[in-house]
Amino acid sequence: MDRLLEILIFAGIIAFQTFAGYIDNKYMGVILPVIFTGIVGFLAIAGQLSFSMRDVTMPILGLFTLLGIYASGKESKKKKIQKELDKMKAQDIIKG
Repeated sequence: MDRLLEILIFAGIIAFQTFAGYIDNKYMGVILPVIFTGIVGFLAIAGQLSFSMRDVTMPILGLFTLLGIYASGKESKKKKIQKELDKMKAQDIIKG
C-alpha cells in the first residue's frame, strides 16, 4: 500500500508541474521547487544529509527534474498553439 501511495504522490507532482507549465503560470511552477529546496535545506541543517556524492547530486537532479517537467508542459502548450495556427493558415489558403 505504501508503494501505491508513493506512486500516486509522484504522479500528482508530475501532473501539477506539467499543468503549471501548460498554463504558463510561473508562480505555480515555482511552488514545488521551492518546497523541495526547503526540505533539502532542512534535512541538511538537521544532519540527515551528509556531503557525499549521492546526497549532493540527488537534490540537484531533483530540482532540475522539476524545472524540466515545468518546461516540457510549457513546450507542449507552444506546440499545440503552433499546430492550431498552422491549421488555421491552411484553411485560409484553401478558402483564399
